[in-house]
Amino acid sequence: MAQIELGLNLATTETRSFILMTNETLSLIIQGIVALGALIFSFWQIAINKRLKNLQDYVATAIVPDPRTNKLNLLNTGKINLYLWGFDMPGNKQRFQKPRLIAAGTGDAVYYWIEPPSNVEGEFEIILYLKDEFNHKWVSEHGGRANKFQTDEDGIKKVGIRITVWSYKTYKKKWSL
Repeated sequence: MAQIELGLNLATTETRSFILMTNETLSLIIQGIVALGALIFSFWQIAINKRLKNLQDYVATAIVPDPRTNKLNLLNTGKINLYLWGFDMPGNKQRFQKPRLIAAGTGDAVYYWIEPPSNVEGEFEIILYLKDEFNHKWVSEHGGRANKFQTDEDGIKKVGIRITVWSYKTYKKKWSL
């Protein structure tokens, strides 16, 4: 009888060892899968965070003609402060020793103005040379059209120029002025 009980005890000990080893192996496999999942998730999270950071720091400008002052208002429609170092347009190319700040997040309340092109009729281009607050250089390309018009007010003929401006694109570019 003692041999039979001993055999059962050995069998249950071996079975227990097998079950424990199987449980530990399964536990290690599950932990490996979880670690791999966490690693994949972390890479995706890093990519998402980089994309969100780029969206926060985007650069965009607009030029809006102001009929009250006959000037072109330069607006910062992006999310980061910009510094205007110069611009090119027909008959008016300017470079600044110290840049002009065009603050971000102010809508059309804060702007820098420039004179519109003179003696131009038809389409023209405007190029802005900008730096952001991280010292990255940008070029902003805009187009426009100047049309002459005449009005009669109280028997007096007035001649003027109606200007329309649009944006093409803003992109990073190393420039030197």
